[in-house]
Amino acid sequence: MNWDELPGLFPALAEPERWLPLLKAHLAYIAEAGEHTRVTAVAPDVAIQRQYAESLETWRIAVEALGAAPPEVVDVGSGGGYPGLVVACVAPETRVSLVEPLQKRARLLEAVASAVGLANVEVFAQRAEEAGRGRLRETATLVTARAVAALPELLEYTTPFARAGGIIALPKGSAMAGELAAATSAMRELGCEPMDSVAMRPAISKTVSVALLRKVAGTPERYPRRPGVPGKRPL
Repeated sequence: MNWDELPGLFPALAEPERWLPLLKAHLAYIAEAGEHTRVTAVAPDVAIQRQYAESLETWRIAVEALGAAPPEVVDVGSGGGYPGLVVACVAPETRVSLVEPLQKRARLLEAVASAVGLANVEVFAQRAEEAGRGRLRETATLVTARAVAALPELLEYTTPFARAGGIIALPKGSAMAGELAAATSAMRELGCEPMDSVAMRPAISKTVSVALLRKVAGTPERYPRRPGVPGKRPL
């Protein structure tokens, strides 16, 4: 896949002449940073498809589920900015908060956002368990996370950020059905319920689907638990 294919795959995204150069600049910064900071395991020759097209497809699916672009997005475990920073590039009216616990990656995200002129991005250099108890708690219409953890653990990281009626959109591979079944208790505890599982279009991925969950009740104050506990004892 090449850059020129993205506008055709995502015709609903206005002004590709504005956002396409931003995505290209983002990739250039990530490639340069990779020389001294581990940002991604995705090979450069498939980065446009695996990182940018899949991020945009996650955004497309989430926006269709919501019925409109959300005003506030929280991206958990942002890493190199997938999908959060990609979303910020194509949706300038959406406020995007990137939660990234590793300080080097958080500083990189801040540098990239500043370099490409993204005024709609704020980076939180915190673990999700800490940020989920701060000012981002129950503020987001959309919460995303990519390649962070299995659903029973991941929902404890993501659900506290979603406001009532908001959506949690989580791209997953072939293990999704099993993860959803294993996450029943976590959903009940955290106040969310499954909406749908939407396969990405084959031109983008033949293996990835996006799990959509809706926040239906406030997350109890005891969640998220202290750092490290969700991973050791998933709900």
